[in-house]
Amino acid sequence: MKKYLLYLFIISFLFSCRKEISLDFPPIPEKLVVQGSIEPGFPPYVILTRNQGYFDPIDINTYEDLFIKNAKVSVVREDGVIEELQYFEYEEYGFYTNVTATLSLIADSSFQYDFSRVGEKYDLIIEWDSNIITSTTTIPYSTPLDSIWIEETEDINDNKYKCEINAKYTDPDSMGNNILIRSKRVEHWNIVDTLTTPPTLSNEKDNSLLLVDCGPDVLINGESFETYFPRPSEQGGFPSGSYRTFKYKKYQDTTTLGQDSILMPEDLVLIKFCQVDLAAMKFWRGVVRNSTSGGNPFAEPMNLSSNINGGLGSWTGYGTRYYLVPILKNTTITEEYYPNIFDIF
Repeated sequence: MKKYLLYLFIISFLFSCRKEISLDFPPIPEKLVVQGSIEPGFPPYVILTRNQGYFDPIDINTYEDLFIKNAKVSVVREDGVIEELQYFEYEEYGFYTNVTATLSLIADSSFQYDFSRVGEKYDLIIEWDSNIITSTTTIPYSTPLDSIWIEETEDINDNKYKCEINAKYTDPDSMGNNILIRSKRVEHWNIVDTLTTPPTLSNEKDNSLLLVDCGPDVLINGESFETYFPRPSEQGGFPSGSYRTFKYKKYQDTTTLGQDSILMPEDLVLIKFCQVDLAAMKFWRGVVRNSTSGGNPFAEPMNLSSNINGGLGSWTGYGTRYYLVPILKNTTITEEYYPNIFDIF
């Protein structure tokens, strides 16, 4: 009984010593967040948003209020040619670009746009809220892939329709050929209505070109090697997905009440293989490392390396090579693909 009373006293004492701790975080200074891109044959585009504190409240207006639509944005090529960008909304997208050139490319994919050139340096100048935000990037010379081919994955469930994209690349014998890879399923078919005969299929393609990886050529300089491009997820995380070749899928026929099958077409994938300069590589390499940490609390925290003076984010020049890849087993691709403006949006 005495021991019980003693334990009760100790527990009561410990709970009575609890103190509520309130942390006062300093206010977050407002900064402009820049996501800008320029590549050969296409107008530059720049998305501008404002930063937000981690603990700031989020409501129905938060998303709309983040976007900046009243800035003055221009891009200056190193030979002095200036491109003034205007805010442009197309369907659900809003960004700064050369609207005349963009509309011309939408109307006619053969329209020639030559402001964005390989090997040139481009200065980004943004005037917003009495601030001048600047950045500089270069469109590097690009090196093509030697070849791309499709192989069946080694899946433990023996799913014969799952495949991966493999590639061979020969790195130039010079340092600084930083590589960035993005991919996008431009065709990915699924059954959306089984009440029709045959069932209705829908192309549930990816919304945008997703980041696969980015890094320097320090370990591969001047070498030829084989690699593969796993499918990234729109939710982030380590790219580890596969692609789907064509297959027959069973369904319940509502007219005969029996089973039938329908051919599901193969995925069609757009690969963006490109070189970027050092500053852009540091930023996108940081994005990859943050995305693939998986929220691990023991992972080393790191800030993204921005190349924006007076703001946050990245202004990136891409030396690009595109490849359109049908996911068909034993298919080899060596020819490049020349995208239209809808492919890269």
